Amino acid sequence: MPQSRARMKSVFGPLLLLWLAVHALLLGLILGLKFLTLKMIALLFLAGAVAWMILGRRRVPSLPAPPGMV
Repeated sequence: MPQSRARMKSVFGPLLLLWLAVHALLLGLILGLKFLTLKMIALLFLAGAVAWMILGRRRVPSLPAPPGMV
């Protein structure tokens, strides 16, 4: 009986490590994709804002004429 129990432990040990490694890899891929995408969107937003401020047309704001001046 003790020999079969030792054999079961020797079989389940590597399977458990493989299961944990696969789940760690999947979790890393999912979280990496999420945060990489979030950072990329934030950087694109900042780059677009900078480009809009530098390259945008600068118009003098025109206010309506005061009443009685028309």
